[in-house]
Amino acid sequence: MDADVNALKSMVEKHVTEQYPDAALSVSIDWRGIATVSGQCSSYQQLVDVGHSVAKLPGIRNVVSEMHVKGMELPHRDYSSLIEQGHAAGELANCDVVVVGLGIVGAACARELARYNLNIIAIDIAEDIATGASKANNGGVHHAGGVKPGTLKAKLSVQGNRMWDRLAEELGFDFDRCGDLLYIEDPDDMDELADEFKTAVRNGDYKPKLIDGEQCFEIEPKLADYGKKPVMGLWLPSQGRVHTYEVAVALAENAAQNGVRVMLETGACDIVTAPVKHPTHDGECEVVGVLTNRGLIRCRYVVNAAGLYSDDLSAMSGDKSFSIHGRRGTIAIIDKAKKPMFDHLTGRMNPEKKQGRDPNSKGGGMEFTPSRNILIGPSAHEVPNKEDTRTTKEDLDWIWNINENPEVSQADIIRVFSGVRPADFSEDFQVNSSEICHRFINAGAIQSPGVGSSPAIAQLVTKLIRDDAAQSGEEIERNAAFNPYRKRPVRFRELSHDEQDALVSQHPEYGRIVCRCEQITEGEVIEALHSPVVPHSIDGIKRRCRCGMGRCQGGFCQERVLEIIARELGETWCEIPLHGPGSEVLRRDTRPNAHTSHNGQGELEGVTQ
Repeated sequence: MDADVNALKSMVEKHVTEQYPDAALSVSIDWRGIATVSGQCSSYQQLVDVGHSVAKLPGIRNVVSEMHVKGMELPHRDYSSLIEQGHAAGELANCDVVVVGLGIVGAACARELARYNLNIIAIDIAEDIATGASKANNGGVHHAGGVKPGTLKAKLSVQGNRMWDRLAEELGFDFDRCGDLLYIEDPDDMDELADEFKTAVRNGDYKPKLIDGEQCFEIEPKLADYGKKPVMGLWLPSQGRVHTYEVAVALAENAAQNGVRVMLETGACDIVTAPVKHPTHDGECEVVGVLTNRGLIRCRYVVNAAGLYSDDLSAMSGDKSFSIHGRRGTIAIIDKAKKPMFDHLTGRMNPEKKQGRDPNSKGGGMEFTPSRNILIGPSAHEVPNKEDTRTTKEDLDWIWNINENPEVSQADIIRVFSGVRPADFSEDFQVNSSEICHRFINAGAIQSPGVGSSPAIAQLVTKLIRDDAAQSGEEIERNAAFNPYRKRPVRFRELSHDEQDALVSQHPEYGRIVCRCEQITEGEVIEALHSPVVPHSIDGIKRRCRCGMGRCQGGFCQERVLEIIARELGETWCEIPLHGPGSEVLRRDTRPNAHTSHNGQGELEGVTQ
């Protein structure tokens, strides 16, 4: 074993020295094939390139970066104050499983685990569900044509894709199985189209089909309206789309309905371990609990769904097996007044279209959401700061260059936002049981196609826990009371006039429009505020009801939403944040004796108009 590790170390050191002679780097390899690279790089891009280059070498399973950049201080999250708070708070709770992170992956894991007789707590450092990468992406439930065969990504992408129709039916969220039509206009581009087809077939994607130009027009007649002249195409019917944040909320609410305790503003800051006791586990330690800023949660298992900080959480357990490098993507949202060009996800393949794209990213293109907003992007830009969600001119210029809709101009943009993908250097998912820390389960490094894969990731995580318990002679039994169904929230704008009249006669609050752009009623906001996972912020209501997602971006409705939140939750207006502590919209009450509530007629009582 030592000889093999030493030979591997020599090979990696030689590679690094030859490929990056200007970098001062050293390498260590552990028995698993995890390479830890230390030393100085000349730029952040070189650091990323070194990580990718080493991860591709034979025998290397993944790369941990302890590299730094000359003249640059790389940001790291400081957990010391959270640890102090946690120790001061004492013991918070006791359970079987703690799920850390409530993006779409963590929420899916919490719900899937709720199918079994387990005491589960799901925590997130943020004030709401889906505040990280799960709120800032294009919501693609991807086909498998763009995923490297043989990876865990490919396997879970195909498995997860097949689960979405049932999941949408059970949880009552919008899901559109739109399909993806890729076409070429130049026969010289046929190789690229054929490669995508072969990849889809090899990965086991659902019925990919090479088609001729006539068949392209049959699937998407509007190609002719825009003067497109396809000569060949690839039809991938498995492609779908969702609002990722809506799905994450639905998963978390259903998990809560089935007994999962959801704790928000509860951040994991350390993993408490003890010497391993399990006779069949060769690790160095085992999970005892999770220290949070609110105190210690004792548990048997930890599910690491911490997104951009999943590498930190894994390191807290004593297992440094991967590093996350953030890859920012910027997306422009177009006003719904501009209609999508096509009914399906449709795009032309050619070599020029890929120029400037990150070869490790699926980003870049034109799509539209289930609510029919056109999306342009995302870009792909490596960033040293995991919190760097800026929208820059460089990224905006790049995504605008891929706009293919002649009827859309920059004046039609209603919002530009960025998210950061949690990529590791292997560019694969890390869903596994730690070999170092017993009962620590990773569900990290989940980037695209993570949305579509999330139900399958949750199933794999659950299997890992059940299999581990079985090794100890314990059978984790199914929860006979588990209810997979969540009532779909009222969508007033989708009802017929007769249905609207009947609803308003019983519940007048549904007759008062709060958000004009999206036609959202007061009743819908109230319903969200009495859901199993209560939002406490304006953005939390936005993710559930779409208040503020229209052309005016909350210009008219934000004050009404703030008033309703305060009234329903028994808080003052000045306590209501936009997106969490420190983002309160109003600083102080200038008329503390005035009664500031709506009288149901759109006017403020006690306030001079």
